[in-house]
Amino acid sequence: MALDLLKMRYFAKIAELGSFTRASSELGVAQPALSLHMRGLEEQLGVQLLNRTPRGVTATEAGQTLLSHAQAILRALDQAEAATKEQAKYPTGDVSLGILSSICPTLSVPVIEECSRRFPKIRLTVSEGDSQALRAAIDTRVHDLAVTLDSVAKATSVPLFDETLYLVGPFGQLSPDAEVTVEQVLGMPLIMPTRRHGIRILLERQALIFGREMNVVREIEGVASTKAAIRAGLGLSILGRGAVHDDRAKGTLSAVVLTRPGLTRRLVLDMPVNHPPTRAAIEVQKILLAVVRKLGAEGHWSCTLRAT
Repeated sequence: MALDLLKMRYFAKIAELGSFTRASSELGVAQPALSLHMRGLEEQLGVQLLNRTPRGVTATEAGQTLLSHAQAILRALDQAEAATKEQAKYPTGDVSLGILSSICPTLSVPVIEECSRRFPKIRLTVSEGDSQALRAAIDTRVHDLAVTLDSVAKATSVPLFDETLYLVGPFGQLSPDAEVTVEQVLGMPLIMPTRRHGIRILLERQALIFGREMNVVREIEGVASTKAAIRAGLGLSILGRGAVHDDRAKGTLSAVVLTRPGLTRRLVLDMPVNHPPTRAAIEVQKILLAVVRKLGAEGHWSCTLRAT
């Protein structure tokens, strides 16, 4: 029969203090009730645990044996309680966050900074990748969270924001006030990713609508390599605002918003299904959503995320 933890706690306090009266005062339990609990514990174990004398109580040999085990058990329980409360206040653990490469520089730094400030015991790892790689990482639970394109994410994903697409060229080649239509862009010398990428798929659909062929002069995987090729004068490209914001500000690339129609792509927060998130992952998710809203208010994108 399992020992009653409450009775063990009462017994340990009585044995440690050597007095039913003092134990009653510290525990806030009436002395007759303590006596009843101790008799029940001794009957359960079939052995006398306490020697009762006019000057107090002392533990018998059997009582000393139980006391040593009881103290270890109760200490472990107290430590478990303290650790659990600490976890609730300061969550710990590893969290892996994947972010689409083109927006990772914009989004990752404020998320990392806020997480470090608020939850220093969370070990946050941020990885960038293309939408297909991020989807695979979510499916295999390599990532706990991923900011990716809605075209590859699960139906359970959370919409975050719509990002405007730009025609991007070498610095000085495109006037920010110029009006460039999607149909005009299709005939320009374009540097594009392969057909599995979201922007390429979007442009291919527009080509079908206009009955035009895309003039893809080079296929390059990777945003950094694409921008380097643009700066080298090897062609133009279509990139999201996050990929070119700093370059426009620094004067290393020029960009203009596409018109007729204006093109955007929706980014979402994707997570593994049938796999409850840890407390640490939940807190990182909250930080991520707050950063998305803040950057949206600053004009980086049009938020689709509902305020909570």
